[in-house]
Amino acid sequence: MNSKILLVDDDRDILETNKYLLSDTYEVEIAASVKDAKAILIKKVIDVAVVDLNFEGQDQDGLSLIDYIQEEMPSTSLIVLSSDHDTRRVVEAMRRPLIDFITKDEESETSIRSAITQALTKKKNTLKKDEFEFKTKSPLMKKKLFMVNQVLASNSSAPILILGESGTGKEYLAKFIASKLGKRLVAANMASIPKETAESELFGHKRGSFTGANSDKIGLLDHANNGVFFLDEIGDCSEAIQAKLLRVIQEKEILPVGGVTPKKIDIRFVAATHRDLDYMVSNESFRLDLLQRINTFTFEIPPLRERPEDIEYYARQFIEELTQGEFFRIDVSGLEMLKKHNWPGNVRELRNVIERVVVYSHRRSLDSDSVISALNKTPAEVTYTSESKVYSCEEIIQALKQANGNRTKAAALLEVHKTTLHRWIKKFNLNDIVESNGVGRPSLQLS
Repeated sequence: MNSKILLVDDDRDILETNKYLLSDTYEVEIAASVKDAKAILIKKVIDVAVVDLNFEGQDQDGLSLIDYIQEEMPSTSLIVLSSDHDTRRVVEAMRRPLIDFITKDEESETSIRSAITQALTKKKNTLKKDEFEFKTKSPLMKKKLFMVNQVLASNSSAPILILGESGTGKEYLAKFIASKLGKRLVAANMASIPKETAESELFGHKRGSFTGANSDKIGLLDHANNGVFFLDEIGDCSEAIQAKLLRVIQEKEILPVGGVTPKKIDIRFVAATHRDLDYMVSNESFRLDLLQRINTFTFEIPPLRERPEDIEYYARQFIEELTQGEFFRIDVSGLEMLKKHNWPGNVRELRNVIERVVVYSHRRSLDSDSVISALNKTPAEVTYTSESKVYSCEEIIQALKQANGNRTKAAALLEVHKTTLHRWIKKFNLNDIVESNGVGRPSLQLS
């Protein structure tokens, strides 16, 4: 995919000429005003912006655009192309972290190409060094990340829904998404925000709107404007919050508590949950219209027990981190014992176990004995249950019927996690046979 370049200049002849000359190599956008440039920057991820300084007769000049880009789109490289005679403005521009300052003349086109090449090379090297990486050795997880990259490389700005058990790395995937988009991440966890203050935390409030509101408060959604907003545990949202979130996604605007005038915002909405939202919709505890808005692109992170490659990989990473490079022996027996455990707490639990091994092991060794001790189990209790549970489609249907369609109860009957059952339902297309019986509780009918 070609790199995206934005040319911003109030001289349309220069814009059209440079666009024609650069379009053989790059995807080029043009804007004749700061306002138009900002509109493009909000909609598209721009790699390099080439900005004029003087916009004669306009409210905003090139300096204001440069400051806006550096604040809101820090991953966009900046080049100034100008013949501005305002010494103050030129000096101010040179104080900004620019790739180059090019004077408009007959050689400008060559200079622009050279500066853009330099900017893209620097960006590539910086990304290698600073880009947030979702570390994995699992082929299953790598396939998921490939699909995520496909979505992020497209022009779609649709919400993204991340599913997975607690501790699988849903927030890490959200950070990966924000990093790939070159935007800052603002996160909110609905499981940890008290329900009575949730609306104020997310949407903000106006002074005097309720007892204790002594001043205006900017909500987290407003803080995320022009960035990525990550709403973790969306399944814990109240009905009132769900209704307001739907408005944010549909109308691209927020209304603070006690406010009368909505404010337009632009965010990439990413939500996550460990809950079964389809089942919540069926029992009317989650809005169907909201689910349909947020699940355009859905990615389910597999539990750690289904990523055996990552159990060993993360264990080694955590040991290196916790020992700060000091010698600590990693025995095959210890790795095998780790892979036998079911990891209901996933990566978070694995890190805790490795930390206990590092602290308590007298032999400075990760072996079977130290792992069993850190798990607080006997050898017989450390069994890897996920792969040992193999059920036919008929057995899964029977469990769902016995549980009257309650997926949580059915998962308990099958002795698997509910997200595992959710995957099996999708695998065998069992959603087609789960129908509402009219009272909010699903019933099963064989097709």
